[in-house]
Amino acid sequence: MTDPRDAPVAPEIAPEVVSETPPEIAPGVRELDHTADVGIAVTASEPTELFRRAALGMARLMREETGSERSAERVVELPADSLDLLLVRWLAELLYLDEVEGFVFEDAAFVQLGDGGLKATVVGRIEAEIPERQLKGVTYHGLRLEPDAGGWQARVIFDI
Repeated sequence: MTDPRDAPVAPEIAPEVVSETPPEIAPGVRELDHTADVGIAVTASEPTELFRRAALGMARLMREETGSERSAERVVELPADSLDLLLVRWLAELLYLDEVEGFVFEDAAFVQLGDGGLKATVVGRIEAEIPERQLKGVTYHGLRLEPDAGGWQARVIFDI
């Protein structure tokens, strides 16, 4: 007679892990889950749209919804040696405008955007209330900006 303890044991099957894609917080922008910080993943067909979407995504991280009233304009000019560094400077400048003036990004019209820098007219509104989530800064940690098959993609992490 065979001892049942000698029978082969079936390996335990781990339950299937379902990875849900987070919903978009703005067109082409998804919030990233990051330990102790917060980030965004951005996709767009061209760099100007990627920069615009990244700025809108950052604004949505700080405030649930942005209003439709556009009451303020700012001209932003920034130098940079590469597009990824320019993206960080762009978001940092918009974060500064939000912190100092309460300027909430709504849209941007780019006059120039390239490896040498950018020049854009930024449209938004002045918000008196403190943001629901305050961002301390834009980090270089995990920074990515690159072309892909469908256009461009970026990943940016913010200190909170």
